[in-house]
Formats: sequence, structure tokens, C-alpha cells
Amino acid sequence: MLLGAQNNRWYAVARTLLACCLLFFAALRCSAQNLVPNPSFELLDTCPYTVGFQEGDRPQGWFSWYNSPEYFHSCAGALQNIDTLVDVPQNGWTFQYAWEGNAYVGIYAYDGGLDEYREYVGAELVEPLVIGCAYQVRFRTNPAFNGSYWLLGGGGVCNNIGLLFTTTSNAWSGLSGPAFGLRNYAHSYSSAVITDTVAWTLVEGTFLADSAYAYVVLGNFFSDALTTGYANAGSWTDITYYLIDSVSVSPVNATCHGVGLSEAEATDKPRVRWSDHDIELVWDRSRSLASITDIAGRPVGPEAMSSGGRLVMPCPRVAGAYLLKVKAQEQMFVFKFVVM
Repeated sequence: MLLGAQNNRWYAVARTLLACCLLFFAALRCSAQNLVPNPSFELLDTCPYTVGFQEGDRPQGWFSWYNSPEYFHSCAGALQNIDTLVDVPQNGWTFQYAWEGNAYVGIYAYDGGLDEYREYVGAELVEPLVIGCAYQVRFRTNPAFNGSYWLLGGGGVCNNIGLLFTTTSNAWSGLSGPAFGLRNYAHSYSSAVITDTVAWTLVEGTFLADSAYAYVVLGNFFSDALTTGYANAGSWTDITYYLIDSVSVSPVNATCHGVGLSEAEATDKPRVRWSDHDIELVWDRSRSLASITDIAGRPVGPEAMSSGGRLVMPCPRVAGAYLLKVKAQEQMFVFKFVVM
């Protein structure tokens, strides 16, 4: 586990066999894969309208893994009333701009007066981790301070804010769900107490996958006895609430997730190549159709037809999870990819 700062912000891309890589700055180039969907919580179905991860009130792809975390987005301020509790930058818990974009999530991490209470957020990875492969894990976090309703003038801080992988889901579909017990370990976490309420702190580490983990969860997974927590300077309470933004899980060795296609690969499947702007499909079929939809199945652009076994389509420019569907006669292949 390492702690540090980073000034350059890259939008990373995760995919199965295909990626469209976009750099936030003017020059376009490919960065590392990111296996986390919607890693900065920018994609949403509706503007968050109340506290808690309620139906239609959470970022796409993310769920409460236990209890009631919050989703904050700058769109909420225009709605007034209770929605201002989940606005960005000022909300009920804190005053903080997002690390990138306009959104972040928040979790209750520690409370010296409320035994072992925790909140977790989790998501299914774009594809499971590969046993034996090394992964770099990163996320940004910030302790809540000076909220408009809670933590007025202060808030607590603690250590052990981290990231955990699981092989099964514990996602809550509503306001209740299965328990998620303390593990007393995490795959990456901060052993130091994170006290900076102004800047976002980077938590990162590298680990070797020992299981085909399919889900990622964030929070404090350690018991109170193993957690150091206290009131931050100027605070009146040790109630500890942390913001999370910019979550990344990237393979150290890109070949672990099928980057590039083998020359010996069978020609009866579509071959997919990407560039800075386009998706190129090559398939040994005289006529094939390809379409891109978002993860909910809504079309993104028109369906395209190949010519002479080759087809070029523009890469989506809006961040999100997408499906590329390629079909000819009775065959169809689906490629999942994410643009960040």
C-alpha cells in the first residue's frame, strides 16, 4: 500500500477484447485498462434526489454493499430542498469538489460511539480478475468536513479506508439486504490515518490475484479494535465519513486480459482493432451488421454494415459502459467495453 499525490488525470478504459482509449487532454492515446465500470461515478440514470443508495438514486453500475452510502452529484443543487444534501460541492456531509468530473460517493467508515457501524459501495468488474495476474489498485478519498447538515464545523478521521475484491455479490436492490461482515483485511488500504480535508488522498497498491474476483467493494473492512479513529483538528465528533472518487483496477501485465489478438486466432470470429477515434472490425463474412448500445441496450448511433469483410465505426465520445454487437446470418458476437 502506498500513499501519494498525482497531478495528471487520465481517463482509463476497461474492455474484454476491445477498448477505445481517450485522454482527457488534447492529444489522444491509449492508457492502461480499467476494469472498474463508471469509476468516477459520473454516469447516472437520474439526478440524486435524497440520501442513501435508493432505487434510481445511485451511479450506474454501483450498489450499496451494506447499509446506506450516499451518491453526490452537482446536478442536485438545481433541484433544491432535500436534494441539496447530495449536491457537489456543498452537501449535507461536506464541502468538497469532485476529484474529476461532477460526482463522488460517500461512506460512513467509523464512529467511536456506534459500535462497528460501516457502509460499503460495490460494483461488478467489467471482467473477473485472472488468477496469478498482478493488478494495480487506486482510488481517491477525502474525509468529510463542514457539511451543511451533518458534521457542522468538523468530522472524524480514521485509517483502513480501502478496497476489497469478492467472488460473489452482496448488492442491495433497495434499502435492505444481506449483511456484510468485517473481514479485518483488504486488498489495498491506507494503514495511515487520512486527515487532509482539503486535498484528495491517493490510496494505491499492487497485488497478485489468488481468485477470479468479480466484484470490487470500498470502505473500512476492519473492526473498531483494529481501526485508529479520532476527531480531526477543530472537529467536535469522531463520526467519520469518507468520500470516494476515481476508482481504478488495472492489470500490470496487459496480456492477462487479452489485449491484442493472436495471429493464429481462428478467422471465424470478428477481429477487433481500435484507434484513437475508431473501432475497426474485420470478419470473414461478405455482409455483417454491427451496432453499439449502452449497457441498458439503448442504441448509440446507427447500425453499420460491413463492406468486403471490413467495417469502421466511430468510438463513442461520452464516458460509459457499452456493448458492441456484431452479427451475420446465425452468428452474433458481443464485446463489452467502457469509455472513461
